[in-house]
Amino acid sequence: MFLNIKGTSALKQNYSKDDKLYEYIDTARYELDLATKQFNEITDDRAIDYASYSLLAARAKYSYLITLAKEKKLSL
Repeated sequence: MFLNIKGTSALKQNYSKDDKLYEYIDTARYELDLATKQFNEITDDRAIDYASYSLLAARAKYSYLITLAKEKKLSL
């Protein structure tokens, strides 16, 4: 599972799995914003494939994490 963080420093710092999920969501949102900006600013035709792939991957990651949070009935 994606959130198997047993033994990491996060647990040693008394973070719960829910806290870590919130952190992952924040990071994914930042990555999505960054990928969106990169895609919108691309001027080189050769870089469009890379930018679109990055954007799709960031959207998928963010969507997955939001789904996990909803399944756990966490407030967003």
